Amino acid sequence: MNKNEKRLEKERQVKQFYMLLKAIMDELFSYTRSRHIKIPDASFGLVYEEKDSILFTSLDSKTGKRIYLYNVRLIAKSFEEKREKRLSEKTPDTFLNWIGELCFTFVSPFVYNYVVKEQHRGEGTSERITRQIVRGFMNKLLNDPELSHVLDIVRTRQPDS
Repeated sequence: MNKNEKRLEKERQVKQFYMLLKAIMDELFSYTRSRHIKIPDASFGLVYEEKDSILFTSLDSKTGKRIYLYNVRLIAKSFEEKREKRLSEKTPDTFLNWIGELCFTFVSPFVYNYVVKEQHRGEGTSERITRQIVRGFMNKLLNDPELSHVLDIVRTRQPDS
């Protein structure tokens, strides 16, 4: 592979990674709402930031809508840390565990706000509900044909655009 081909392959992989993260985020939030957890009416997205915070919040100056941005640098770092284990195992378990951890990261602040701050229940309840949501979502992700498009992102090579 020459230098240009390597650069194009890297760009394709980055685009595919963003598509995977966005698909997981969208489907997870939809699933969480269906479990009667209040996810704010906000915009969600990904940002590459050098700071060591996983979640950034702000307000959109035009709409006044809250914006939640997840730090893709830290997400990618956690993905790479598990890379060797994924390659040595040759099973999807480590990859699926990473998706579960990612889902927990994505949804836990909203479950916490709803359960602890609005319902005035304990942090343990918030943790338990978050685990139940992630477990239910992962089950649906693996078994529901309607969500096959999420994992298809990593199963197939995306066409170059």
